[in-house]
Amino acid sequence: MSTLPALTAPRKRLLLIGLLLLAAASLHADAERVVADREAFLTASALLTSDPDRYAEQRRKLEGYVLAPYLDYARLRRDLTTVDAATARRFLDPEATTQLGAQFRGEYLLELARRGDWPGFLAFDNAAAPTTTLLRCQRLRALLATERNTAARGELATLWATGQSLPDACEEPFATVRGRGWLTSELVWQRLRLAIDAANPALVAYLVRLLPEAERADGERLARALTDPEATLLAATSWPDQPLYREAAVVALQRRARAEVASAIGHWSTLAPRFSFTPSDRTKVLQSLALYTAVAYQPEAESWFEQVPVEGRTEQLMDWQLRAALAAEDWPTVLKVADGLPAPLATTSRPRYWRARALAGVERAAEARDLYSVLATEATFHGFLAADRLDAPYTICPKDITPDPARVAALRGQTDVARALELHAVGRRVEANRAWDFALVNLSDSDRLQLALLASAQGWHDRVAFALASGDNLRHYALRFPVAEQDTVERQSALNKLDPAWTLALIRAESAWQPDVRSGANAWGLMQLLPATGQQMARQLGVNWRGTSTLLDPQTNIQLGSRYLAQQAERFQGSALLATAAYNAGPTPVKRWLAERGALPADVFVETIPYKETRDYVARVQAFSVIYDWRLHGKVRPLSSRLTLPGDREPAGKRAELRSVVCPGTAVSGPG
Repeated sequence: MSTLPALTAPRKRLLLIGLLLLAAASLHADAERVVADREAFLTASALLTSDPDRYAEQRRKLEGYVLAPYLDYARLRRDLTTVDAATARRFLDPEATTQLGAQFRGEYLLELARRGDWPGFLAFDNAAAPTTTLLRCQRLRALLATERNTAARGELATLWATGQSLPDACEEPFATVRGRGWLTSELVWQRLRLAIDAANPALVAYLVRLLPEAERADGERLARALTDPEATLLAATSWPDQPLYREAAVVALQRRARAEVASAIGHWSTLAPRFSFTPSDRTKVLQSLALYTAVAYQPEAESWFEQVPVEGRTEQLMDWQLRAALAAEDWPTVLKVADGLPAPLATTSRPRYWRARALAGVERAAEARDLYSVLATEATFHGFLAADRLDAPYTICPKDITPDPARVAALRGQTDVARALELHAVGRRVEANRAWDFALVNLSDSDRLQLALLASAQGWHDRVAFALASGDNLRHYALRFPVAEQDTVERQSALNKLDPAWTLALIRAESAWQPDVRSGANAWGLMQLLPATGQQMARQLGVNWRGTSTLLDPQTNIQLGSRYLAQQAERFQGSALLATAAYNAGPTPVKRWLAERGALPADVFVETIPYKETRDYVARVQAFSVIYDWRLHGKVRPLSSRLTLPGDREPAGKRAELRSVVCPGTAVSGPG
């Protein structure tokens, strides 16, 4: 038997070099193929409508490319009005379990509804899959048209039980069920009361018209209670003491309390002895009077809270009772409220912090220190404040994700994951987000962590932030708080005398690093600037304004947003607290809050901000500032030095002495 000659050391080296060169060549070829596929995909997308012949040629080149089905989808969508069932099936069968398949199915169903092809609609419908209200309306139409009455009644019950307005597509099937006598008076009253609770006057008016004529006056009275509570309450002084009249009086009192609580209190004093309100009705009114006296920070708020029965003290109500007591710096009442909170709420960091503050306020210092000591081990807004109370180091214990190459490879092989990553790479972020969210639903917790690593490596920071937003995942600081656009942030922060950790934190809170995000309020880009604000800042700085799209450039957005943030800091004498609030709510309400409660301690001032969104935003941004400080420097500026008001603050750009960070049980703590 022959044997191969043993390899000498030089030959071994040559063989190894050859293998490495082959691997490198293969990787290079793969990278070139990816680039070519991406370019061909984008070219084909542009040619679809402009040059069908060249489009077909480009499409043939992309057979096997992970995003090729998006081209087929786009072609089907373009020709949707003429797509027949067989063509739709050919696309949907291989896409049955994908996000793209679900999206096309929904659009094709709406097209079948437009055609009035109800048997076809039901053949393509997947009643078990998540759906939209619009499709549910069309499903009801299909069931009615095909006389599937039992299923239609079930669909009607689901659709009807809402206080929100429904799409116009529901009008036709609702007219049909009215004609069949399915919409009873009881059902109309059910939805009418839901619409009252939702404060939806247009829907209330519509529903009143559906009531039997004999009941319409009762419905109209209830509608007026919603739209003109003051006139309703004046009229109520001559009403009979009957259930539907009492119901209208209760609605009017609740609505009036929201707009002018002093007026509501006056009406309550007149009507309470006149009507035999049920315990439930009395509780509803007292809840509103207590809530809105607290929202107005009126001194008598606590007396109204005391009148609300124990079973009527909701989480929202106790939240405002605590806030009203804080505004008065009434520490005994703060302690009483904190001690009475239900267990799920009482265990969160916020009420625990205020309980400790209250204990200190009633001179139970040792108990306060014990509470602060426990709370100071948590990397939260109130945990950092507790550490400041003790002059203790902050506790930040980072957590890392161990890469699992086998699971990563398996995830990359999943259709929607592969598509999401590739869509993001070619700049199709909206579609990428859809595919990502669809894929995420059915993944295990461990696979979600591996997917977060994949997204982070691709610079897809917002998906990472959303995927790691609860529980122990909050400790993945390096992934949750990327230091992106660092050069631009540090340069613009220096030019505007801002702390770069603050700027980074605000970007993270505003957009989670989505450069092209647009809010419902029409704010754009990383720092979520309104177009008018962006244009104004561009004019001041001499930046070329090319329309709203200017705000989609990350560097320009940071330049304009940093200048706007600096203006708010200048407006409020360097207070980062007030500037952050003004960035969110605008300067006008912040000036009002400062005039009303500016003498309060800064932590109490934050807690008494009336707007929940702004209150949470200020706490979030300032806590994020601490995390970013740690990520940049390994030490942090104390949170209390960031929460300052005019007269007791440091300039927003000046750094206080850095505080050390610890993680019990580890030798070294650093940015990670």
